[in-house]
Amino acid sequence: MSIPLEGRLRWRKTAPFHVQLELEKGSGRLTVPGNFTVRGGVVRVFRSDGRIAPGDHVAFGLWVCRAGQEPTGPAYVYEDDLMRASHVEAYLYGTPPDCELAAYEFTLLEVPSDEPKMSIGDLEELLSRFDGLKTINTADAKCHAGKWWEFWKA
Repeated sequence: MSIPLEGRLRWRKTAPFHVQLELEKGSGRLTVPGNFTVRGGVVRVFRSDGRIAPGDHVAFGLWVCRAGQEPTGPAYVYEDDLMRASHVEAYLYGTPPDCELAAYEFTLLEVPSDEPKMSIGDLEELLSRFDGLKTINTADAKCHAGKWWEFWKA
């Protein structure tokens, strides 16, 4: 399942938590391919409703696989990339410490950063770069028609 950029932007804007975590290595059994519970200590909080603060520990599920084993539904990460990373930045929702990814909004990091690596502005800029898109108004949402999947050509 793919989430359109507009949906990802909506999730980034509404997710109650935007954090960077230091990954806890060896904190669970890793079966590849398979669902894995990513656990970590919060080192940066870019947004919180007060239920997550630096030093807290949170967890969320993520599908882990190798190249060629990618699922068609859940957010996934390659095993080698996860093993190399020391931190992760993610938009989350749920009841801490047990959270869920907001859409597929996460990125692996080698080190934490003072500024977010994934911002709302990043997606807004990407959406604004699409050429020749037509906006179709519906009662519930705006949909963009055109070759949005070719965003990398911009």
